Amino acid sequence: MNQNIKNYSLTPYVTTPPEVYFLHHSISNYCTVSIDRITISGKFHAEQYRTKLKENHWRESSRQLDGHPKSFELDRVDKNGEITTIANILRNPNFKPNSWRIDTSNHIRTPQEKQCISNVIALFDKPHVTRLDIAVDFINWEHAGMRQKMLKPNTAVTIEYGKAGNIETIYCGKRKSNLQYRYYDKKLERKQKKKKSINNISNWERLELQLRSSKYASNWQKQAMRMLDYFKRPNLTTIAETNPKSYLMLAGIVEHPEIFKLLTKRTKAKYRKMIKDNQGFDTTLADRARKELTTSIDRINQEISVFFEGCKQTKKIKYHKDTRPDKNN
Repeated sequence: MNQNIKNYSLTPYVTTPPEVYFLHHSISNYCTVSIDRITISGKFHAEQYRTKLKENHWRESSRQLDGHPKSFELDRVDKNGEITTIANILRNPNFKPNSWRIDTSNHIRTPQEKQCISNVIALFDKPHVTRLDIAVDFINWEHAGMRQKMLKPNTAVTIEYGKAGNIETIYCGKRKSNLQYRYYDKKLERKQKKKKSINNISNWERLELQLRSSKYASNWQKQAMRMLDYFKRPNLTTIAETNPKSYLMLAGIVEHPEIFKLLTKRTKAKYRKMIKDNQGFDTTLADRARKELTTSIDRINQEISVFFEGCKQTKKIKYHKDTRPDKNN
């Protein structure tokens, strides 16, 4: 837990990092790691458990398939009567009998809300994680402004720009693949979605890891550490005087990664090694994130495990604590 934050008890039930909303305005270079989204799939007999769903405050949607419900929603109603959907139970679109999934984003606030989810997961046959998103938030940082790059070899990078030509989102990897990285302006996203502004936050950028299979989700720590190896800020002036040729080449590769495939095998190896060794790059944010991630592993694994409380037939996920870089990377 970061220092200089108002005293706020974070129970193992809650996945939202509430301390973000209680930051003192003078806090800078703040970093936190949290679950952003989790999807748990399994066989579920929805019609059989309609009473149980109702007892746990799940609402049956009006959408139906062959006379049967297609989804259920767990809602929160605030004091103004505004409704927020906390989680969904959805039929999987693979046409397998009784194949369902529970999907929840980073909106859970109380142990009671999470209990309403875990009580239903306990009714699933062999529930397992099929998607896990881990968010690394950087708030009030000196080098904000979407200056970081995702430099992963042989991986497609897509950049979305705003009307003013500023970078809003960087995608590394394909959206529907088992593994994707996202880096985006979280404060801008909140503004675009017309969410209430937080006065103590001057900038908020998020690096996000998306894992779409049980195999990847069970090894999320290693995947998160690997993501941070590719996350760095170009600081090429540090090599401009001593190595002007490399300075120009790296500048071109950073701005136009597609030209990398045009280089010879030997030249590729040279500049790939320079990037890997961080020659001309600053890794301050990544280094800070590694420290925060290391201290958050047990907490996040506990948060995931609590979803499965009461499950009798669950195949236990073995979470790996070995966060050393992959030798093949």
